[in-house]
Amino acid sequence: MKALCAVDGSKFSMRGVEAFRTLFHQSLREVILVHVIDTSLLESGLKKEGTKPGKTKKILTALEAEGKKILKASEDHATQVFNTKMGKVLVKIRSVLAKGHAAYAIVKEAEKREPHLVVLGSRGFHDIQGYFMGSVSRKVLSHAPCPVFIVKDPIQSPVQIVLAVDGSTASMRATNYLKSWVAPEVGSVHVLSVVPQALRGLGSSARVKPFTKALTATFQKQAQETTARIRSIFSKSKFGVTSEVVAGNPRETILDCLVNHEASLAVLGAKGLTGPERFQMGSVSEWVAAYSGCSILVVRPHITRFVV
Repeated sequence: MKALCAVDGSKFSMRGVEAFRTLFHQSLREVILVHVIDTSLLESGLKKEGTKPGKTKKILTALEAEGKKILKASEDHATQVFNTKMGKVLVKIRSVLAKGHAAYAIVKEAEKREPHLVVLGSRGFHDIQGYFMGSVSRKVLSHAPCPVFIVKDPIQSPVQIVLAVDGSTASMRATNYLKSWVAPEVGSVHVLSVVPQALRGLGSSARVKPFTKALTATFQKQAQETTARIRSIFSKSKFGVTSEVVAGNPRETILDCLVNHEASLAVLGAKGLTGPERFQMGSVSEWVAAYSGCSILVVRPHITRFVV
């Protein structure tokens, strides 16, 4: 696996590097550390202050020097983490200094360097303002060309993983990535399937009730078959695995499950909603990423040349 990890010198970004050690030690082969000088904020701020072009250039030069120091410190830390904790596994470490809007510069680097995974250390923006205005994490999650791993807290073994599935291609993709990237000894997997209660809106008259009951039973059966199939996949790979089917609102039910199981990591497949679809319906994976207290791996659709 090749991973791109955004770093800014904070403890939050270092959590992303350290999470590799715990979760992906069997599959990680290369790490690209990216530090972004957010020139969009710099230029707007200096323009408001009426700063002269010559002084702007000096400030940018100073930021570049600081950025190189951050990358060097991050590279040293990553080397120490992998050399001391991953035994004989050889991980190639590279660093990149980028410029532009932080989120879009990270996405651009991901498009250019084709990692299997983008990793971000979240600063915990999980309020209403953060969701609608968008933190860097959420913007990268929406636009990255590959899966995105948002690390909110330090991840230690054994890891309790909750995998939310719905039988779709997206959830099967998430299942396959998780099984391929994470070793069974890292932790256990709890497979959750939520049966939406959207049929309540059809009414409860004597004429409609039998129809809704039969439809609900069909959805329940499909969810049970899905969880049983995915549970079998992990069981055959020697993972500790449990499963459950719950009726309710997918967003709320997944968040409740993460709390009840004291999960360190949530894994969801993204269906790739864009534009008006995302705004009107919302993305369950984005919602969970914004409001969950644990780290989250969102397996987005990606360019076909990426290989697991």
